[in-house]
Amino acid sequence: MSMPIRLVIAERHPDVLRGLVRFLSSVADFVVVATATDSIKSLAAVRAHRPDIAVLDIALPGKGGLEVAGEILREAQPTRVILVTATIDDREALEVFRLGIHGVLLKEMAPRLLVQCIRKVLAGGRWVELESLRRAVENLLRDEALPQPASPPLTPAEVRVAGLLVQGARNKEIANHLGVSESTIKNHLHNTYTKLNLSSRGELAQWYRTVGHPSGSSGSRSWEGLGRALQPSAAR
Repeated sequence: MSMPIRLVIAERHPDVLRGLVRFLSSVADFVVVATATDSIKSLAAVRAHRPDIAVLDIALPGKGGLEVAGEILREAQPTRVILVTATIDDREALEVFRLGIHGVLLKEMAPRLLVQCIRKVLAGGRWVELESLRRAVENLLRDEALPQPASPPLTPAEVRVAGLLVQGARNKEIANHLGVSESTIKNHLHNTYTKLNLSSRGELAQWYRTVGHPSGSSGSRSWEGLGRALQPSAAR
């Protein structure tokens, strides 16, 4: 008999995590060896269990799935990494490409595609949502052809907070949406103001629309669809 495929699953929503575990555990040769709901625990689980595959929510509380993936890859862990996301913006798509992450799957996809993704990545292939990468590269090439105001780089978390702020969300609403504390949001905003030399939410919103993220998308949507898709009935 072949060895089972050992998985670590990290997802910030407990209900979605339970659905993922039930679904993936129903696959004959899959074994979920650990789960996590934030970036610290997910990284610890990968280090402790050294699974074949880590399936990471891109918006994990704390560092976020991208940063966790980067640490796993820099440590030369045997684990191959798949990011799962409701949507992916240009910055995140380019970071996926730069880090060499093995797979990216949108949560709107059918659950069976996650199984296919895991098998392909384990076999040494890559599974990436190509449309997002194509658009990101096109936008990068277009932007490089134009003069751009210089600005310090923001982290993916700081960009997500700025995007939600542009939509009119208050600190508490942003914290609830991202699954972090309100003090974390305040820290992100303080760091952003300092990096960009801004003094108000209005100035940050203007920067975001004109320089930081012209598309105006926060890169974060409701994940209720994934929770419904990954209930046990969806595995049949």
